[in-house]
Amino acid sequence: MVPVVETIADHIIFLGSGISLILALSQVLNRPLNARKVFLLLFFFGMAVMLFQAYLFLGPLGRNMALGAQPVAFSKFLVGPSLYLYLQQVVGRRAVFTRGRMLHFVPAIVSVMMRLAVGATQAYGVSLDSARARFFLVSVPYAYDFAGLFSIFAYMAVIFHKAGIFRMRSIRNTRIETAFVVILASAIVVAGMVIYGLLSGDIAFFRISISLVSLHIVSWLIIGLRYPEFLNLMRREIKKSQYERSLLKNFDQNVLKERLLDLMETEKVYYDPGLSLKSLAAKLLISPHQLSELLNISMKMNFNSFVNTYRVDEAKRLIEERPRESIIKIAFTVGFNTQSVFYSSFLRHVGISPAKYRETSPEKPGGG
Repeated sequence: MVPVVETIADHIIFLGSGISLILALSQVLNRPLNARKVFLLLFFFGMAVMLFQAYLFLGPLGRNMALGAQPVAFSKFLVGPSLYLYLQQVVGRRAVFTRGRMLHFVPAIVSVMMRLAVGATQAYGVSLDSARARFFLVSVPYAYDFAGLFSIFAYMAVIFHKAGIFRMRSIRNTRIETAFVVILASAIVVAGMVIYGLLSGDIAFFRISISLVSLHIVSWLIIGLRYPEFLNLMRREIKKSQYERSLLKNFDQNVLKERLLDLMETEKVYYDPGLSLKSLAAKLLISPHQLSELLNISMKMNFNSFVNTYRVDEAKRLIEERPRESIIKIAFTVGFNTQSVFYSSFLRHVGISPAKYRETSPEKPGGG
């Protein structure tokens, strides 16, 4: 490979490592920290460590290292599971970190323990002269760490199957569908290229494939900056598609409730002052009577109480974040039609008047 091309590729790899680290740190700073952000943090941290070690390997420090060998190998086992679990959170309504999901990270923990065991034996001067010692302290850890790359490819294939084109075909937003499929497909291709580069021992091909991984990270950053609502739009389209398909099978109250809460919490349809039982039912593809029954049984409240609860909660948030904005303007912003309904609903749900609430609430950063 031409030295200039090698230098450019190495700089791209280093850039991808730095951007991955910045994106990982941004998840920590973006409070509150939930399961979705934790998974994204682990993904970008794993990518940062992997890319930086690849950058070192392709430089002078890697001349005496075997292709694919990485001292901090557990990062390979973080990338696949964290991306898979993150996308599960994207298409799901609740971001809950369960014990069962921790099992996905057991291979990463095993990798760390293997490295610690190898380090301990080397510190105590254990000889590697015997074939058994070399097998357990060199061959097994190296083979296990190399398997981490295959785990990334396997997780990408599972993601593509579960959340890719097989579930996106019914989405009406073709731009969202196309972007989603292109991102997943290109990620699988790049992961396959990295594995091929390692198996073939072709350093030039390996350098190109790793630089493409970095460009993938850079493209995600650009998409995030240029289209910050892309993931939310994708999530809404997937959930809508799943919901519509489920209605074809049967009238599932749990699915209806999940879609209803998604409309309120994610799409915030209550901002529309003209929202009615009929219009909300139409969004759910059910009759007004069915929606009324769902609210009475599942939520234990009627339509007006249900919608006004969300409007009051949103008004509380805006009152705290916008201390200089008039209360009545906030009331109209969140969907109330009249001042009297707003004040009575606020008093009923909060127990004090909006003015009193503003006096007792601390001003949040960025307010004004």
